[in-house]
Amino acid sequence: MSPKRPAFRPLGDVLDADASLGQWARRAQRDAELTRLVRRNLPRAIGERVRVAGLEDGILVVAVAAGAIASALRARAPDVVAALRRSGCEVSALHVRVRVDSAPPPQSEPTPRALDARSAAPLFDLAARLADGPLKESLARWSRRARGR
Repeated sequence: MSPKRPAFRPLGDVLDADASLGQWARRAQRDAELTRLVRRNLPRAIGERVRVAGLEDGILVVAVAAGAIASALRARAPDVVAALRRSGCEVSALHVRVRVDSAPPPQSEPTPRALDARSAAPLFDLAARLADGPLKESLARWSRRARGR
């Protein structure tokens, strides 16, 4: 006889079992839906950089990562509020907060393009055919360094 496996419960059931976790999950879901509604009523360049941070007493709090986006959003706030009301949301005002991340996302270092002597041979051949001048001198120096002479 094999031991019984524990019954797995859906994550939603686990979150609903705890009152505070359930409340947090419902708020996160509501904020995600409001974010989609707000983004739908903004130009893509602005909407992609907007995230709803909460809704309290009819005031929708929106977080953005740059002052320029905040300024553009504030200018469009009356239109966004009207669109949200038409969608059935009880929103009376829009409050914009600029939240700059403390650390920018890591950027990968660009990989240097290495040009070895063999793949650069056509350039070195060109240097031999060029008239005297700075380009010919530069290619000749590069050729000597690449070939180790």
